[in-house]
This record gives sequence, C-alpha cells and structure tokens, in this order.
Amino acid sequence: MSVLVVGGSGFVGLALVEHLLARGDTVIAADLDPLPPRAARDLPALPGRLLAAERLDVTDAAAYAALVARHRPRAIVHLAAMTPLGRVPPALACRTAQVNILGPLHAVAAAAALPGCFLVVTSSGAVFGGAGFDAPVLDASIRPDPRTPYGVAKFAGERMSLLAAAEGDVPFAVVRLSSVFGRWERATGARPIASPLLRLTERALAGQAAVLADDGPRDFIYSVDVAAGLTSLVDTAKAAAQPLHLAPGTTWSLADWCAGLAQRIPGFAWKHDPADPQGESASNGRAPMETESLAALTGFRAAYDLERAMDDDLAWRRAAAG
Repeated sequence: MSVLVVGGSGFVGLALVEHLLARGDTVIAADLDPLPPRAARDLPALPGRLLAAERLDVTDAAAYAALVARHRPRAIVHLAAMTPLGRVPPALACRTAQVNILGPLHAVAAAAALPGCFLVVTSSGAVFGGAGFDAPVLDASIRPDPRTPYGVAKFAGERMSLLAAAEGDVPFAVVRLSSVFGRWERATGARPIASPLLRLTERALAGQAAVLADDGPRDFIYSVDVAAGLTSLVDTAKAAAQPLHLAPGTTWSLADWCAGLAQRIPGFAWKHDPADPQGESASNGRAPMETESLAALTGFRAAYDLERAMDDDLAWRRAAAG
C-alpha cells in the first residue's frame, strides 16, 4: 500500500510514517520542513519503502495537486497544521487559517482527481472549546464551541473539507485527536510548545526538579497509538459522514506522570505549587473524548496506558541520547 503523509516531518506525522514503514508499506512524506536528522537516519532502515520526502506548502493548491498526481497514493493522511498558543497576532492568525482551512480543502481537491484515493484529515479536541467543560464525555451530541484561533480554524477546516468531499465524491474521514504526546514530539515552528508530559520528562532526564501548578487530568494519548488508529482507518478505507474521535478512553494527571518518572529516574523530585507562574499545567480541564466512533468503524482501541507509554517513551529518548 502507498500512503502520502502530509505533515510527515511533524510530530504525529513522523509517528505515522514510522508505523507504516515498520509494517512494510510504501510511504511518501511531505512537509514544509525536511525530515529531522534522527528520522532521516532511522526511517529508511525499516522494512517498508520511504519513496520520497517531498517539500510541500499545503496552502499551494497547484503544488498539492501535482504531488498527488505524481505519486498516485492509495491513501492520503493530511496532518499538516499550525498550532499557535497564547497571543496570536493578525499575521499569525492569517497563516493559521490558511494552513488549517485551505490545507484540508486542497487535500480534498487533490484526492478528487485520483479516483479511489482515500483521504483522512486530522482535527483536534480543541474544536470543543467552551463546550468541552460541561459534559462527562465529548461525543457527537456536544456542539463544538471553539474559543481560540487554532480551534476555530480546525473546526472550519473540518467542516469545509467534509462538505467539499461530499460534493466531490471523495472517500473521506475527519479524525479529531485528543491530547497527543510521545515519540518524535518536539517543539517546532508549527507547534512551538511541547506537551507538559514531554517537558516533565525532559526535566527528569536532565536531573531537574519539577513544579506542577495544576495536574489535570487529561485524556493523553501516546503517539504510537495515534499512528495505529490512523492506520486502522486507512486500512478499512471507510468514509465517515461526521468527525471521528481518536482518544485513549482513559485519563491521567501530571501528578500520575511525575510519580511514574520518579519510580524510573532516581533523584527526580516534584511538587505542587498552584502559585508558581512557571509551574507545569495541563492547560485545560475539558472532558475526555469518546472512543466508540472509531472503534465501531475499524475496531481500533488504544493499547498504551501510562505505564507502557512511559516505558516506551523513555527507552526511545534514551536511545537518541545514547
């Protein structure tokens, strides 16, 4: 199977490329940025075939269409996104809208010219915004109410691409991701702030103490699970008329993560201090996302709980350091 991963140099994109190559697929990775050094070194050694690592600006419709026409993939997974946090000046808001709204639409247009090509566009739990705090679980009954430029753009992108795919008869699914962390995660220009779990892990590995301003909990999902969930959708190639959710079905807190780190990294110390402005925070207390929409379509269930995810992530990061 040949799969085009757009956003293939990003955090989740690299996890997906690695997963597909590990099982023997042919992969084209496309991104505005090149593959990071570790990926450029390690990925070609996997059983599958990394056919190309192409440069692509997803706001360029002609370039997107030409890339798809050249490689003729069996499936496209569109992950490219801008995730600005904090203050978002007008120029950054414009770029965020271009990438997060036009990008998915260009993916639909390119897929429409290749009959039989299955398209997956990823979105985010951020679309729920203010609606994410009043329900015990976020499912199709909860109407999104995004409150940030990122959330608004992702919601607009998923709605516009769903409509465009229906008009163009493109087999298509939107998948909202919960709070992703894990392998390949790093701060980039498109994703300037890493997850609190990564920041805590980096502090522990560096021999530094940590302070928690609050500790969640959140429905954190490991990047390897996200890659497996997206692959399950590519494999079944079943279209979905409404957004699906890719979430773990469990929650844990930053305190739980710190306790696990302290068991595995001698000397790591942490404490709660709600008054510390530099303390780590789970950022928002939205409800967890449901898992049944994707499970009903593909049978996927997340496999990594906190303990397994932590062991795998630490081994992966220590291998890079060594």
